Amino acid sequence: MKVFAQDQKLEKMQADALAVFLFEGEKLAVDIERLDKALSGAISETIKLGDFKGKLYEVTPIYTHGKVPSIRIFLVGAGKKGEFDARLARNVAGAVVRRAVKIGVKNLAVYLRSGINAEEVIEGVGLASYDPALYKTKKEENGEIEELILIGEVKQQTIKHGQVITESTNWVRKLISEPANVMTPAAMVGEAKKLAKNYKFAIEIIDEEEAKKKRFGAFAGVARGSEEPSFLVVLKYRGGGKQTLGVVGKGITFDSGGISLKPSGKMHEMKMDMAGAAAAFGVMKVVGELRPKTNVIMTAPLTENLPSGRALKPGDILRSLAGKTIEVINTDAEGRVVLADALTYVQKLGATHVVDLATLTGAVQVALGSEAAAILGNKENWVRQVTEAGKFAGERLWQLPIYAEHKELLKSEVADVANIPPIKGAGVIAGAVFLEEFIEKKNAWAHLDIASTAWLESEKPYMAKGPTGFGVRTLVGLIESLEKGT
Repeated sequence: MKVFAQDQKLEKMQADALAVFLFEGEKLAVDIERLDKALSGAISETIKLGDFKGKLYEVTPIYTHGKVPSIRIFLVGAGKKGEFDARLARNVAGAVVRRAVKIGVKNLAVYLRSGINAEEVIEGVGLASYDPALYKTKKEENGEIEELILIGEVKQQTIKHGQVITESTNWVRKLISEPANVMTPAAMVGEAKKLAKNYKFAIEIIDEEEAKKKRFGAFAGVARGSEEPSFLVVLKYRGGGKQTLGVVGKGITFDSGGISLKPSGKMHEMKMDMAGAAAAFGVMKVVGELRPKTNVIMTAPLTENLPSGRALKPGDILRSLAGKTIEVINTDAEGRVVLADALTYVQKLGATHVVDLATLTGAVQVALGSEAAAILGNKENWVRQVTEAGKFAGERLWQLPIYAEHKELLKSEVADVANIPPIKGAGVIAGAVFLEEFIEKKNAWAHLDIASTAWLESEKPYMAKGPTGFGVRTLVGLIESLEKGT
């Protein structure tokens, strides 16, 4: 999609569709009044008749019949002005696109009125344009938006930034959309190699045999159940800054639950259990394009979780890279087990600030639905900084506590830590408590449980059902805040 800015009067703008955002009950601004006059009052008449109320995600077309160069005007509901934020700005822009492509719009102009940020529009339009139907032999005839015209003064740097983030996020969504017989651990390593080659990252690939030799016992324990070769991959970027961020992504390319087998319903969606690793890859792709001054080290354990004669069994004991022993109570809590070694390793490599992204628990979906991911961590300032990056990026993060009493949940009679508690409850917190066992006290760490947000169960007005690429924009914003020293 080509994106460019044009400082043009609305009534002079030429496009297949011109989108104008309006809040509920607001008076038309001068620029829109001038457009309305050119249309013989069609906008004000539409509002007066109640055909457009400005409600969130409302999109009402007005055909211009040649009175202005644009073929149609989209009146776009932005909801209540006091509730409007970066997340909604992206979503509203997405709602326009979802409507526009259905009627064959190829070039879309968006009026950057007060309160509407160019980058938010670019991201909203780009994310809404993603087509998850990778393997359909017959595609929709309406196609996609070819040109996005931003009406207003916009720096080229802003346009590039928005495009890079959008393209990288949609690339992540493609990785997640791929079936598990295509996006295997080896295939993901192939993607990591491309990133290393294209952006001159240092890369380290640890296979199962090397993992055993180097005592990645937690990772190797989960990996042994699959016939597919498994790997732990590392990408390193040197930006020259003082701080080093560790980004760790859970990369279970298919999760059957192992011996503790999942129910069959929706198991086909468990190809998305590598969404954390995919998001981490996406972060590195943005880093490679934008070259920030922050140092970034990414680690991703890549394996399947399958039952077999060699697979991990309930009751098994694993010795992790950190030296701590893990009692495996349930093999379907494997993500935290592989992350234990990945978190340990990223700190050994020099990361002082760490964020992990993982589709870790079903409990987060119960707690937060699909509207937010959970965030937990060991240092309040760091959790707050990551949360603020998410807010700016339009990705909601909701903090859950880790109380001293929660640390009693994973006591084991035979090992240093159990991988799940003996009783139900506090599932999201228990996952974080386990991971914190592998964080050095001197380091800042935040855990993002993205199982609630990585995959949309149903279509939204602004986004298709399926993978979302959640986490990429938050982590990019975090990296940029570290670069600024905030």
